[in-house]
Amino acid sequence: MNDRRFAVLGAAALLLLAGCAGPGERPQGPPTEPAAAITTPPGKDTLPCTRAAAVKPGRSATAAATAEPADDSPLPRPSDEYRDEAYRGEMMQRQMRANRMFLDRHELPKSAVPGAVRCALAAEDALKPLAETRKFDQAAVTRALAAHGLPHATVRKPATHDVGYGDGFTIAAWTGQACVLGWISRANGYQVEYGSQTADGGCLPAAD
Repeated sequence: MNDRRFAVLGAAALLLLAGCAGPGERPQGPPTEPAAAITTPPGKDTLPCTRAAAVKPGRSATAAATAEPADDSPLPRPSDEYRDEAYRGEMMQRQMRANRMFLDRHELPKSAVPGAVRCALAAEDALKPLAETRKFDQAAVTRALAAHGLPHATVRKPATHDVGYGDGFTIAAWTGQACVLGWISRANGYQVEYGSQTADGGCLPAAD
């Protein structure tokens, strides 16, 4: 009698686990939420400097260098790759290039350029008087950038992959569509460029 009771209970448990699965179908688990579609909204300039007055004739900003297309063509292997200096040199160049791809920048969309140029020139206007008056402290640089329409700009000591010099600071700001990049240095003056984010997804590489 007890054996029969256990058999009935076991069958009931199996039916509960199976749910409403039909013959030949696997039991279905609890319903899952549909995957949310992740989209990137169209770019929009957000920094005050993007709304600055039109650029004066004869003045221009410098665009940051963009990455050249990688050479992915097959590299013929020589009979003795250990002694073929040309082959080994090319392999080393390709490896070094691959190791730095996270720093690559690409061409900006045309809609991003006007605001980026205005903000790059605004950053130059902020840094120039600091270089002339020899004010190189972090707080002064941050205040000057904010006063010229670049609030919340990054101002930091140059990290390993940053542009800049150890006696000054690297700067960066996101316009909403482009990056404004540069540095100020006690011995070397200042420089500002505009460009895209890096392949890693930021205006500057991750700090050390």
